[in-house]
Amino acid sequence: MENKLPKLKRLCAVNDVSGFGKCSLTVALPVVSATGVECACIPTALLSTHTGEFTGWTRRDLSDQLLPIARHWASCGIEFDGIYSGYLASPEQALLLEEVIGTLAWPDTLVICDPAMADNGVYYTGFDDAMTAAFRRLCARADVITPNVTEAALLSGVEYQCAPHSSGYIERLFAGLERHAGRYIAITGVHPAEGVIGTVIRDRRTGEERSAMSPALPGMFYGTGDIFASALAALLVRGADIGSALDAASALVRESIERTYERGTPRRNGVDFEGALPDYVRRVEGIFRG
Repeated sequence: MENKLPKLKRLCAVNDVSGFGKCSLTVALPVVSATGVECACIPTALLSTHTGEFTGWTRRDLSDQLLPIARHWASCGIEFDGIYSGYLASPEQALLLEEVIGTLAWPDTLVICDPAMADNGVYYTGFDDAMTAAFRRLCARADVITPNVTEAALLSGVEYQCAPHSSGYIERLFAGLERHAGRYIAITGVHPAEGVIGTVIRDRRTGEERSAMSPALPGMFYGTGDIFASALAALLVRGADIGSALDAASALVRESIERTYERGTPRRNGVDFEGALPDYVRRVEGIFRG
């Protein structure tokens, strides 16, 4: 029988599983799937919750599983159009991830790295400068990187500055990241002015920049970086241009935050992205119909 639909693109998501708190793989899997891309998962660690605003959480490092999973997939002939990585359990795990990428990536496999290690000027619990050094190596291997402002400062060696972030400061971050990035650098959590937040992307090949900004609501919203990076990675793997991918991923984050704020969801529970997915799916369909 003649196939009537094109073959699904396939993305490998390498990230932790936080059982509660809607971040990492628990958002990557539904967001990537909603983009119309098949999502395969390699968990880097198993946590009872994410580490923000929770205490007493449990954590199991799954470093010993990364390479066996990748090698098993390779032995089965499974091919990937993209590999997207996020939270890693340790700097040593970054070295294992390099081997995973070497095992699974083909010459045209898109590699996306979200160097998830810090925010608001400080490292996540348990991380230090060794994690920065490890992510510098991974980012140099990636085609797309998605650091927030804190991570961009650490990776680039530029001092961290609180908001508002001037265009000159963002330019310094981009210049410092040039040594540790592939084609696209997306800096998230940029506050160009009070009450405004968003993402700025630079195409290193052309020098072109694009941004997507929204009104900033007060407080911390957990999991938004994972939602953005998952959507951006899946959209690019499916074939969207960088501008369309930025706009659609940013809209999903914005609407998820708005729903969380309006519902009064406890911040540590993560954002209410579930109700924003139908509009996101319609945006995705519009991109690929056009």
